[in-house]
Amino acid sequence: MNFFKKGILTTGLMGFAGLCVAATPTMGWKIESSEPVNQITFGIKINAAAPVDEFYFANQFGFTGGGGIGYTGIQPTKNTKNGKRQFMVLFSSFRKDTSTNFKNCKGGADGAKAGATCRLYIPGELGDTFLFKVKKEGQVLTGTAVNTTTGREDVIGVWKVGENAGNLAVSQSSWIENYKMNNSNYHLTCDNKGWPYYEVKFLPPTGNDGKLNGTISTLSRGSDACPGAITWTHDETGTLVKGGFK
Repeated sequence: MNFFKKGILTTGLMGFAGLCVAATPTMGWKIESSEPVNQITFGIKINAAAPVDEFYFANQFGFTGGGGIGYTGIQPTKNTKNGKRQFMVLFSSFRKDTSTNFKNCKGGADGAKAGATCRLYIPGELGDTFLFKVKKEGQVLTGTAVNTTTGREDVIGVWKVGENAGNLAVSQSSWIENYKMNNSNYHLTCDNKGWPYYEVKFLPPTGNDGKLNGTISTLSRGSDACPGAITWTHDETGTLVKGGFK
């Protein structure tokens, strides 16, 4: 997945070859706080999404001490062999000072040696709301996915960062990516086969286990590849994005 660090797009989880920043729809999030933030909860409600491997709905977070960033989010994916709906949830680090030995994680991100990538398949249905909890305790970060509709909670991954990372930063980006487009040989078609419809709502984040309130901005842009394929509405409850073709 592509991600943003000080406005510079770098490579992504699936071996991203390079899209410009402006081509990826983004939202800015912020938490108002005068105290250190060591826990952030992001929320995404998935109203519609085809069971295919193509899209990533993600939230990016940084550190007050600088260095690389992390992100967490969800990807619709193919149904299980018995036809049950499932999603892939992710919790990744792009910091050089990252280490992990958690069962769902492996060292390295974007094909590089640095960082860590944690992923897990979880059950879910359309209409479910998923929370992505990032908690920093000392040097250890834990990423957890909670399905608020069913009450199911899963630890996606655990990794450790250097002492200089500091606390969690109070602002960063959320974004939507068609990661098939990371492959230079992929050609997007503007129809329901090339771009199956999705409808997702990004919720305002909260901090320090709900003690701090946050906001999320409207979407930055639509689609250059298929003009008009992405529409969105925004209010204080979040940003609802509709993309693709039915």
